[in-house]
Amino acid sequence: MKYEIIIIFTFIINGVIISLSKYSTNGDIMTRQEQKEKRRIEILYKGLELFVEKGYDATKTIDIANALNISEGLLFHYFKTKEDLYYELVRLGINGTNKEIINNNLKPLDQLLKYVTDIFNAVKLDINFARMFVLMPEATKIGTPKRVRELALSVNIIDLYIPIIIKGQEEGTIKQGDPFILSNALFRSIYGVCEGYALDSNNTLPDPSLMIDIIRRY
Repeated sequence: MKYEIIIIFTFIINGVIISLSKYSTNGDIMTRQEQKEKRRIEILYKGLELFVEKGYDATKTIDIANALNISEGLLFHYFKTKEDLYYELVRLGINGTNKEIINNNLKPLDQLLKYVTDIFNAVKLDINFARMFVLMPEATKIGTPKRVRELALSVNIIDLYIPIIIKGQEEGTIKQGDPFILSNALFRSIYGVCEGYALDSNNTLPDPSLMIDIIRRY
């Protein structure tokens, strides 16, 4: 039997593209390891979906297993606990956040516009990408398992934008003011739009330039 499988689980969290896995359509029979990785990704997908829809506490491992038509025992083969599954999703969400996102070949506003455009394109391409914008803030809240919350809080995403904001201020293209406040305003606006889309994909995503207008100097 031959399989034609394309599975892409991609995030562009904090300007960094992160892919769990990707199988290209080549018509070859999957190896046992590829089958296991495919199943692992399916569990992550479904866990993300249910955590967003129901919340962490209300989601049970049996719910995830039933939604995938697998046994709870098989799920535990991949993730020993619900917390382990949640932790892995958060880990993927913050992976790469310490990488440099400044592109000196682009002007500050162009860098930020490209970043927002990439995010919105990814959101439209894969609803699971949008769901990460719901999951990540939830993971930082009190009541989340301690190690998950500590991981979610381990990176200050807003700080990543500050060097770009400062450079734009020096050029006169970005509003003057506290770079942290401007970065926070931009970031929270992007998050809010993506959260809304994750909860209702009928929502229309705005033109990315409208996000940039928040910090643009006229």
